[in-house]
Amino acid sequence: MRTFIFVLFFISFCCLSLYRHKNVEADSFRTEIWADRAGYYVYLPSLFLYDFSIEKFPKNIEAKTGNGFYLNTKRDKIETKYTYGVALLQLPFFLMADGITVLYGNTQRNGFSYFYQKAINFAAAFYLTLGLYLLFLSLKIYFKYSNKVIFITLGILFFGTNLYYYGIIETGMSHIYSFFLFSGMLYLVTHKLKFRNNLYFFTLLGITSGLIVLIRPTNIIFIFLPFIWDVNSVNQIIQRIKKLLNPSILLILFLSWLAVFIPQFIYWEYSSGKILSYSYGNESFSNALSPKIPEVLFSPNNGLFPYSLVFIFIFIGIAIFWKSNKSLSLYSSFVFLLIVYITASWHDWRFGCGAGMRNMVEYYSLFSFPLAVTVNKFLTLNKPVIKLSIFALIGFLVLVSFKVNYHFFGCYFSGMWDWSDYFNYLLYPFKYQ
Repeated sequence: MRTFIFVLFFISFCCLSLYRHKNVEADSFRTEIWADRAGYYVYLPSLFLYDFSIEKFPKNIEAKTGNGFYLNTKRDKIETKYTYGVALLQLPFFLMADGITVLYGNTQRNGFSYFYQKAINFAAAFYLTLGLYLLFLSLKIYFKYSNKVIFITLGILFFGTNLYYYGIIETGMSHIYSFFLFSGMLYLVTHKLKFRNNLYFFTLLGITSGLIVLIRPTNIIFIFLPFIWDVNSVNQIIQRIKKLLNPSILLILFLSWLAVFIPQFIYWEYSSGKILSYSYGNESFSNALSPKIPEVLFSPNNGLFPYSLVFIFIFIGIAIFWKSNKSLSLYSSFVFLLIVYITASWHDWRFGCGAGMRNMVEYYSLFSFPLAVTVNKFLTLNKPVIKLSIFALIGFLVLVSFKVNYHFFGCYFSGMWDWSDYFNYLLYPFKYQ
């Protein structure tokens, strides 16, 4: 039954995404393959359609896709600063789009036409659905909560945060794909006892953690989750580390990581002449000594709370969690503080166009655990008036956040602390500028 429900979710997400993009004009910043999104995606047409030859690419394709990649005519190289991880996850949908395009006629078989664009929406809907489904299974086995608690938790995450925005609107960005991988990591950790074959388990763990780091290197902090999961003392952590340092386990993890990174090493060698390459040029953590933490948390210009108001209930859950699982409570707090600091230290703490603190999207999989604790706590209250008041408040915050994310589609053009446009998003449909 629950599998059928998630299939319905997938169909609904596809329809929502297609609807949101139905009036998008071609070659505009609202298309599925534009700017950063094109930079992640370009590996696919480069490999499968153009044999990494820039002469075969459509004329002016960089400008038509927001200059997310660069066709270097002097060096005859296709250059993108993004790694291939997102493209790898998009590959099945690209191949389906390519097949459909061939059926309709090869004149549009350029890797950037209609079906290729829409394939990105299906890819994001698929990984959003699968991420939520894996999260459902993980929450179910960890807490033994009722389906009601878990579905409410997932509903709050989807409608009450910018997870909706990056799963339905900005479908080509990396965050929804990382959300799926984070959920996959949690599934592996919570279901470890069901894996009788260590080779299979640690291979999946290695591939998943490798892709997490490949897509966004700063997400390396999440791969330490297996070391602290469900431990209650430093000694238990040490014992778990010793177990994972077993030579055979290390070999499996190393080979899995190597399999993930070898294609990237090959690309870096092709594009820069070096196996390891920092492709972001002058972009750096130049605000490390003066991090923009208040802005990251509270600014209407891509701050966390204005676009994900329900995050306050995650903090409540972390506090409640302290009684039953101190290690996970501490880890959740540490991850939150660290990712906020990393974001606030980047030279552009807003990370360009987007809705809210987009670096937090993948971490909602982890924060779903304290959120579930909060939901269960409120649902089990014996005071109906208080219970109703709390869920009315949650519902209101979810509605506000959903309305903001639903109407947002582009960039926040006002100042850092200018709330006028933010409140206009709540009252009126977002007006493009």
